Amino acid sequence: METIRKKEMMMITLMIFSLFFGAGNLIFPPIIGKEAGSNTVTTMMFFALTAIVFPILAVVAVSQSDGLKNLAARVDPVFSIIFTIAVYLSIGPALAIPRAGSVPFEIAVAPYLSSDISLRLALFVYTTIFFLLVYWLSLNPGKLLGRIGKITAPVFLILICMLFIGTFIKPMGMYMPPVGKYKEILGIQGFIDGYMTLDAIAGLNYGLVVVFVIKSKNIHDKGKISRIVMQTGIGAGLLLFIIYMMLAHIGASSASLFPATKNGAEILSLVANFSYGRFGAVLLAGIFTIACLNIGVGLTTSISQYFSTLVKGVSYKMWVSVWVICSYLLANMGLNSIMAYSVPVLQAIYPASLVLIVLALADKYIKGSSIVYRSVIYPVIIVSILNILEMKGISVPLLTEGIKKLPLYRLSLGWISVAAAAFAISYVFLKFRKED
Repeated sequence: METIRKKEMMMITLMIFSLFFGAGNLIFPPIIGKEAGSNTVTTMMFFALTAIVFPILAVVAVSQSDGLKNLAARVDPVFSIIFTIAVYLSIGPALAIPRAGSVPFEIAVAPYLSSDISLRLALFVYTTIFFLLVYWLSLNPGKLLGRIGKITAPVFLILICMLFIGTFIKPMGMYMPPVGKYKEILGIQGFIDGYMTLDAIAGLNYGLVVVFVIKSKNIHDKGKISRIVMQTGIGAGLLLFIIYMMLAHIGASSASLFPATKNGAEILSLVANFSYGRFGAVLLAGIFTIACLNIGVGLTTSISQYFSTLVKGVSYKMWVSVWVICSYLLANMGLNSIMAYSVPVLQAIYPASLVLIVLALADKYIKGSSIVYRSVIYPVIIVSILNILEMKGISVPLLTEGIKKLPLYRLSLGWISVAAAAFAISYVFLKFRKED
């Protein structure tokens, strides 16, 4: 009989947690905590909706659909290919993987280097070691569970807890009153902050990785796989929320002591130094490096698995080599310019990703109807693109002025009302069509 032990369930939970927790996840909560102040708990509850709930649901949706390609095919075959490639490339080698190699260096290593050391040379050495590790760890996805679940995830949690405990051993101050949007729009700003982590797209990447790991434990029944994904996903989500709250507390309690901080990385650096002195730099370097290493391995594994099935004749290991080399070069040469192009693409496809997740979870009610999928997805994509163009100063006659009248447009969430209206109309049409 197919069974899975509690220890293995725990390891899968830790693996899912680690696959989501990168540099951005470390940086967002502290600055949210600092600016939300006494509203931190409420804000972080809203943050959890888009930074935890949707990403975990994305993993569940993809696992139940046997891959993002199959899920996106419910819209149409052309959309499936274009959307899936855009998701994998934009969240992977075009942005997140090279960023995973450079961000920990810039935040936790470069500030502590001697002035006579070449930063370019130091970055080259750091990223060389980093991407060699990513390559080695990604070569055998069957060992991903053991390496992350047993080693890197527990070490990472220990380091984070050390940073958190330091704020009680050496207290910094009380929570300050909320400022800016965290004062004006209670909680809602947290929803938008979580939305900008882009983790729901990452969840669409990781669905097949999680299923692959579960199947490696000789579990092949689809119903059982879905239950395991749901259970471990909930566990990972709870763990993510606990760590996010720790980081938000660090930011909130540091506000009175370090009022001039501008971002989460600066907050963590100052707090680590305040709590542990010189050891704080080592602690912070370990936290960022392990978090980004897990992200790099997870994304490299998922994108290589997809392209090895898309392009016949090119092996998984060859794709690992391709994406690691591309990411390595970008981390050292052109990351800023790549980010300038990748971020707008991500912002354009993110709303469609959220809608696709919701439709997948409601699929038993719409029976995979391409009418509903197309009627909802395409208008959302159009609104998202128009929104991005408007932010870049490009106006489309009539259409741009039209989307400005949508509810929540000022918060870049105008697509929500479009999705809701499109779903209602297409669902009613589907029901009447069946009755006829």
